[in-house]
Amino acid sequence: MVNIDEEPQDTTIERHASWTELFFDLVAVAGVSALAHMLRPELDAAALGLYALLFLALWLSWTTFMLYGNVAADQTRVLRLMVGMFGLGVMAASVPGVAHTVLGHGSDIRPLNVFAIAYVATRVYGSKSWQRGAVLLDFPVAQYSAGLLPWFASLWVDEHWKLALWAAGVGLDLLLILVLSGSGILQRVQSYLTAPERTRRRSRSGVSPDGMGPVIHGVSVDPAHLSERLGLFVIIVLGESVVQIVAAASEARYDLGLLATAIASFILLAGMFGLSVVFGYAGLPHLRAGRIPTRAALGLHCLVTGVVAAIAVPLSLVVRHGSDPLPEHVRWLLCGVVAAYFTLGVVTGVASHSSDLPRTTSRVTTGIAAPLLLGLLATAVSGRTLVIYLALIVLAHLWFERRLAPRSLPMKLPAAPGGS
Repeated sequence: MVNIDEEPQDTTIERHASWTELFFDLVAVAGVSALAHMLRPELDAAALGLYALLFLALWLSWTTFMLYGNVAADQTRVLRLMVGMFGLGVMAASVPGVAHTVLGHGSDIRPLNVFAIAYVATRVYGSKSWQRGAVLLDFPVAQYSAGLLPWFASLWVDEHWKLALWAAGVGLDLLLILVLSGSGILQRVQSYLTAPERTRRRSRSGVSPDGMGPVIHGVSVDPAHLSERLGLFVIIVLGESVVQIVAAASEARYDLGLLATAIASFILLAGMFGLSVVFGYAGLPHLRAGRIPTRAALGLHCLVTGVVAAIAVPLSLVVRHGSDPLPEHVRWLLCGVVAAYFTLGVVTGVASHSSDLPRTTSRVTTGIAAPLLLGLLATAVSGRTLVIYLALIVLAHLWFERRLAPRSLPMKLPAAPGGS
């Protein structure tokens, strides 16, 4: 008999991230930091496209192991996470070489092959972590490797085709995230294994049809643990941005202008922390627990962390050259990142039904339209003044959220989004 059931979740004890998981997150954020540094020399469409492509690859690798640890809980194998960390470390270390070859028109394609091999090996190894017969209902793409085929094929083509195949592989994974349903996969497996011809085949082979067939079960994420891991990842990315700003300030001339820039930059990053963690949920601004599916929360988390990681680049440049107007591409990156962050907040608020029409309109006009207008019109404004304007926008949103929040709002990570 084929036994197909859904594994129950024990929600009586709230789990927290282990030391190994925190170490794993720090290694992943090291890759995010390397990607942010990649944007510094020359910021254009090609650099942003490469940043997005490599960030998605890093995030998918991190998510595969993060979800494994979430589901496996106390049975998580530390050695397996360590191997995943090493793979992420190799990917991070090869980012500068990839950027030099692609953006600097270098001729050495070995860093691209190293990144591709590390990505394929890390994803394959991570996808094999699951218990045999278990189907992850919330994010099944973590168990499947179809999107890795273009990456594997890219090892035998030249640079331009490599990037095209990488984009195709990541695009296929993103498509599978949208269309794959864990429950649907479980039902299809059930139909396949209980088909009459397979039952007759097992009988002819001497296998008893009353219990000797494979056991297939569905597994779901631990919501509270998932919320904590997603929120912690956003916090660590914000912390990495602070580190880059501090490093830039250590090389700048100390004066009142530097102090004003540092305070405004810190307010901007601290405001994002408040909106994402204190008044948000699972690291997502304006999200409420249990309002959207897990895979939707994961997709939004990928976008939010990618946006937050990119803001360190223009802020560091402002710290160094705060009294001068920013170059056009840097100004647009700074204002565009803030506008993108609030755009994702609006999407999250609407999707989770936590925003009414007046609140959504306010967020669109002040959080999206105002930064974009600054990017368009503030051509002669110093970088320092521009950061102060953006910090005031974030601070106003933070004040507004605190006014609307109940007085009993806990200053900690809330519980996590629901299932698929």
